[in-house]
Amino acid sequence: MTAVAAATAPTTLYRSLLREARKVKDYNFRSYALRRVKTDFVANRELKGGETTNAINQGLQHLDMLKRQSALSQLYPSVLSVME
Repeated sequence: MTAVAAATAPTTLYRSLLREARKVKDYNFRSYALRRVKTDFVANRELKGGETTNAINQGLQHLDMLKRQSALSQLYPSVLSVME
C-alpha cells in the first residue's frame, strides 16, 4: 500500500460507511449505524502502524455488513417511525 493510499484509506472507508448507513430504511437501525461509525472512528483516531491496518480491515467487514443490512431493509420495508 502506497503512502497516499494508506493516508486516504480511512477517509474513503469512513465516507463509504456513512453512505451505506444512510441507505438503511429503518430510523432506529440507521441512527444506530451512523452513531456507531462516528464513535468508532473517533475512538480509533490515534492508532498507528499495524493497529491501523487491523482497524481498516474490521471497518471493511462492517461495511459489508451494512451493505447486507441496507439491502434487507429495502426488501422488507417497515412502517415509518414517528421520528421520520
